[in-house]
Amino acid sequence: MMSRTSLPALLGGFVSLTALVLLATPPRKPPRGPHQEPLLPRQEVLRVVGRGYIEVIADYFWIQLVQATGRARDAEEYRDIYPYGELITDLDPRFGMVYRFAAGALPTNLGRETWVNTQESTRLLRKGLKLFPNDLKMNILLAYNLSAFHKQYQEAAEVLERASKLPGAPAYLPALATRLYAQSGSVNAGLVLARSLAESEDPETRELFQQRVRDLEMEAELRRVDAAIEKFRGAFGVAPPDVHTLLWLGFLKQPPKDPKGGGFYIGHDGRAYSETQQRRLEIFTPDNRGFQWTKATEN
Repeated sequence: MMSRTSLPALLGGFVSLTALVLLATPPRKPPRGPHQEPLLPRQEVLRVVGRGYIEVIADYFWIQLVQATGRARDAEEYRDIYPYGELITDLDPRFGMVYRFAAGALPTNLGRETWVNTQESTRLLRKGLKLFPNDLKMNILLAYNLSAFHKQYQEAAEVLERASKLPGAPAYLPALATRLYAQSGSVNAGLVLARSLAESEDPETRELFQQRVRDLEMEAELRRVDAAIEKFRGAFGVAPPDVHTLLWLGFLKQPPKDPKGGGFYIGHDGRAYSETQQRRLEIFTPDNRGFQWTKATEN
């Protein structure tokens, strides 16, 4: 039989939760007019009023977040996911699913690879990784955001390098990390990683990264020629006709070395290329046939 002392406490809790639900219900949007972000209560207020029921309150807002995602039809409505995600993870920081779900749902393509809500997605991932540094999916999502949206290739490579050492990590992550290091200009960092993996006891891994070491060494040479091309362009206002001109005029101190013995040339885009390598060691972006994050990219 319920004691008389416990009944008031239960009634008080019920009244508090009912009040919270009423306060937390997003306002109805007017039939016309600008978009309105959900008006959510401050987490400090919820902690005082809903003391002892914080996880229940977080679960309630989680349902609201999922419903907001289902209702979203444009970029502004998808951005409504962010205040819900922030509030839930403030109330219950270890609600790991929220970081992953909200961060994945937020980025919105306006067309022609113009993405919005990406900063909010990245903020949630950084917040989650402070508590879950070994969460593989959050690490991969953060690396994707950093490279695809923010063009922060160096940090993306560092995140992927760490993620590649986590249990269950896809086998292609180290190779993608070295490619991102090359994209950022940190070829030496990529070489350190590739050379360590080129000593693997697994024959397939060893062969893959021995080739990646050669690719990175080639990219270092091509970037050296690129730097000389830019110096020439700065001096004469045009790109040089060939690599020999760079050597002859002293813009390039030593001839570039191709591990396969091929020559070097300057492409129509004014960058250096090797006759023995089909393409530069870099990721695909919207400017060069679309960003691709697949295992096939790494072969």
